[in-house]
Amino acid sequence: MSERATSYRGVASRAAGAARGGGVSVPLVLLHPLGVDHRFWDRVVEALPDTVGTPIVPDLLGHGSAALPPPEATVEDFADAVERQLAGEERVDLVGVSLGGLVALTLAARRPHLVRRLVLADTVAVYPEAMQAMWRQRAEVVRREGLAAVVEPMESLWLTEAFRRDEAATATRVRRILLAGDPEGYARTCLALATADTTGLVASVEAPVLVACGVDDALPFRLAARWLGERLPAATVSWLPGRHATAYEHPQPFVDAVCGFLSSP
Repeated sequence: MSERATSYRGVASRAAGAARGGGVSVPLVLLHPLGVDHRFWDRVVEALPDTVGTPIVPDLLGHGSAALPPPEATVEDFADAVERQLAGEERVDLVGVSLGGLVALTLAARRPHLVRRLVLADTVAVYPEAMQAMWRQRAEVVRREGLAAVVEPMESLWLTEAFRRDEAATATRVRRILLAGDPEGYARTCLALATADTTGLVASVEAPVLVACGVDDALPFRLAARWLGERLPAATVSWLPGRHATAYEHPQPFVDAVCGFLSSP
């Protein structure tokens, strides 16, 4: 993890992040997708300019060093855990990818006083029925066969073939993070995704929103980006290179889009 980032799990000290200088911007909270942890954001944090607020990069429930989610966890449970970790923060800019995006949307709708600006990357408001069934099946597979059984589906969804070939070491790092995870935490999170439905929350989001999506992401996520862009108040849609993990594969274009949004009037 970069020394510029802050994890509430003790991976880095907050003082290290604050030492960047300036201190004008509010903290930037980065919420990772399913199956990885705060290290997903390392490439993004390294690309952030000093004008961006102190990065705060927590592990979501069931991931990294975070506690397991409850057996019948909901996305609201994940949002509650993030809010507890942000105790003491008056305002933050909130960025989430996929699972992290659902958590971020939930938190922004329920705590509008906390979130100054919101970025939802490769995020749905609710999964279509076929994907809900897929999440339930994936939970069963992981409990039976372990996390190795979902490495290939994850990589093929997240990363382009060119990146997996030309940046093999960087692509493999995501695989190692996944395989080091907790299968039960992954399974419980899959079940939370199967039941997640934030469609009723979009009207409650008061913060300006950037909806970002990889141009080659799977169709449900591209459709969701358009849906969110049309229904979220004050939303802007940005199409970025890559697939579901555009933030990981293409950190500089992602940072450029996010920083341009955060600094806009």
